[in-house]
Amino acid sequence: MIKKIILLSCVALMVSCNNTKTETSNVTESPKDTVKSPTTQPENELADFKFHTLIINIPSPFEIITLLPKSNIPFKQGLVNSTENVTKYTTTTKKGLNYGVYVVDLVYLSSNEHFSEVKSYFKTAGSLAKSLGCAEIFENIAGPRLENNIDKKDTINKIIDQIYTEMDNYLRSNDRLLTATQILVGSWIESQYLTVGLIKDETKNKENELLFQKVAQEGYTLEKLVQLLQEFEKEKDFKPFIEDLKELQNLYKEHKGGDIEKALLAKIYDKLSLIRGKVVN
Repeated sequence: MIKKIILLSCVALMVSCNNTKTETSNVTESPKDTVKSPTTQPENELADFKFHTLIINIPSPFEIITLLPKSNIPFKQGLVNSTENVTKYTTTTKKGLNYGVYVVDLVYLSSNEHFSEVKSYFKTAGSLAKSLGCAEIFENIAGPRLENNIDKKDTINKIIDQIYTEMDNYLRSNDRLLTATQILVGSWIESQYLTVGLIKDETKNKENELLFQKVAQEGYTLEKLVQLLQEFEKEKDFKPFIEDLKELQNLYKEHKGGDIEKALLAKIYDKLSLIRGKVVN
């Protein structure tokens, strides 16, 4: 399942960017709509290593989202980020983070068979990818096939698997690592915001117990994510989100094993809501 986080969150930026100059972790994102390229392109090998290690060893944020309808958790439209918000995102940091948010929302909508909205969310995610300086991946890889099968989950998943194969070259490089990390952060925040928000008031039962277990395990994921983010603490626009995630990590540390208590779930959700609010607003 880890393939799925990369395919949607990074492919739209990387696969069709053969002629795009690289972005490195010591270059601050432009506050304007264009992406500035550094005059030199040094590799941050430690950040690159941490990124690869992280995506190989953690579950995809998409995985837990696909479990929600299977666990008989009611769909809540109000939790997804409105596509109307896309015009607010004028910095590369906000664009990267919210690209991650929107692709998780896409999985949530698709998993719950809200296909009419899936189309608009694909369009929104595509516009963000394009504004980050890359060619239109949806036309290049998915093309009309996606358009013709927008209400067929199995076909959409096959398209996703094909897109993943295009990611291998990127995963072995350091190109646009900062943006890729921002997308990963946005995806993780949204997946946890949706999941914790949906289960925090639910009674644990056989149908949903796996969700509770997976949320409890996310402390490990966040620990590894924070370790990666230490390589980007000099990024002015990104640093506030890194600090928030460190504070969230302290909450996850309160879980000492076994079932996660509702009181802790509520505290985690409150912090997630605060962080997510800063991302999408």
